[in-house]
Amino acid sequence: MKKRSNEYGAALVMTLMIITLLLLFIMTLLFQITNTTKQVTTMEKNIVAEQIAQMGVDYFRTYIDSIIPDTINDVEQIENLAIQELNLIELDVNHKFWIESEAPTSITDNEVVIEFTSFGEANGKKESIQSSIKIQLESGDN
Repeated sequence: MKKRSNEYGAALVMTLMIITLLLLFIMTLLFQITNTTKQVTTMEKNIVAEQIAQMGVDYFRTYIDSIIPDTINDVEQIENLAIQELNLIELDVNHKFWIESEAPTSITDNEVVIEFTSFGEANGKKESIQSSIKIQLESGDN
């Protein structure tokens, strides 16, 4: 006598369930990897834009240092300097910075403050850094 079992389709159903669960796991993992990659790319662009803006701050400080004479006794010497906006400086196609500044914003008897904003752009992401430069005036009492 042959024993017949009613389990002929059970292996197929189990195989289909395992394949479905594996596909769900792989699709979830793929979604997480894609999302993380986008986040990392965005953060990298923001960090590079901020670093370029900081480079603009350093550039402007060096620029101001190079145009200011070694000895300054009078505020008018600073007001007469050509402190202006530095136009767009392109490092390459996707990386650039520019500086926006105004005339000296704070003038006292012994100090002049120049406030400015450096803008950095990397791959379409923009960051800005506000900074200031303090210039000490020498007193004429020597």
